[in-house]
Amino acid sequence: MTTWSRKNYEVPDARLVQAEREIYQQYGDMVSIDAKAKSLIKFGKSNLLTAGDFATVWTRGNDEVYVDTNSIDTVSSSVATDVEELYLECHTISGTNSDEKFDFLTQVVAVNGQNKVLLPIPVARVSTIYNNNGSLFQGEINVYEDTAIVAGVPTDLTKVHAHIEEGFQQSFKAATTFSDEDYYIMTGAFGAVSLKATAVVDFYLEIRPPGSIFRQIAATSANSSGGAWSLDFDPTIIIPKNSDIRVRVESDSNNAVAFANFKGYIAKVVT
Repeated sequence: MTTWSRKNYEVPDARLVQAEREIYQQYGDMVSIDAKAKSLIKFGKSNLLTAGDFATVWTRGNDEVYVDTNSIDTVSSSVATDVEELYLECHTISGTNSDEKFDFLTQVVAVNGQNKVLLPIPVARVSTIYNNNGSLFQGEINVYEDTAIVAGVPTDLTKVHAHIEEGFQQSFKAATTFSDEDYYIMTGAFGAVSLKATAVVDFYLEIRPPGSIFRQIAATSANSSGGAWSLDFDPTIIIPKNSDIRVRVESDSNNAVAFANFKGYIAKVVT
């Protein structure tokens, strides 16, 4: 039987050492933050919220409709002159149900205005996209499953999986996915409600293990007049490999806008 061995110089934070030990105890995987050498901060901004409805904190609005095949394959802009290079952080999928496995990759694609452009590699998840050139995007950018478009924008928004809001150069999506070789050790989170509308907003951190459904693992609340919330997790929150996570919100008022960030370290499976 493999015994636990950890050099004390690798992870000086006791919370992170404990998280590595818990992963080994609970999942049987030995992991190393040192070997991965990668931290992750995800940040999101919601679309205008509808009172009483749940929505993911991302600018496309509502909830992303997750797919179980590599069917996300197209990008376009709402403005004909947008021809910049788009950078994407993605995952491909293999297997089904509880045997789902994700592989991380990055790719770039040259946007061609309102015309559809195929991704070099079709994927099942898109976590982050941003402008990779020196000129600004003028329109909104959508990455989606091939579907009908009008002026470069998909008519079926349930097919959209990554979005850059008009006037911005980076996606705002408080959601991501972890590959078959990575666990996520979440150390903190932040959330706030924009002053543009008076509202109380409830925040839920949700996790979806492979082949399962999203369930809530943390919750808090904020309002537009009472300031932001900020949480430091001790112990940390462990997100298993091949899992999706997202921040979802519910507002008591129409047209509120919520912001959410989470941060932590990726731990690589080493055995």
